[in-house]
Amino acid sequence: MLAKHCEDTQLYLKSDLTLAQLSAAVGMNHYYLSQYFASQGTSFYEYIHDLRVRHFIARYRELAAAHEPIVAQQLAQESGYHSYSTFSTAFKQRMHKSVTAWMREEVLT
Repeated sequence: MLAKHCEDTQLYLKSDLTLAQLSAAVGMNHYYLSQYFASQGTSFYEYIHDLRVRHFIARYRELAAAHEPIVAQQLAQESGYHSYSTFSTAFKQRMHKSVTAWMREEVLT
């Protein structure tokens, strides 16, 4: 259900997405959805950050392949983040390196 109602529709790109909004989209009580995330060893926020960081990476690679200009702050905003610092923290937690270091390595590969 999450894949259909959140991932496929890219609902996670909505910067002000709440657990209540996601649970309404999925058709599940927010308490039960929160319990589901806990049973998977994650949380609503971790799930959303994972999707947004993956979106950032995919868009970065698309733009790089097309030789388009890339502005990390703009891509972070496109990925659902109001704040670049929030994005940067989420990115570093998931990728174990800063956005800048990751981008530098991507250019070399």
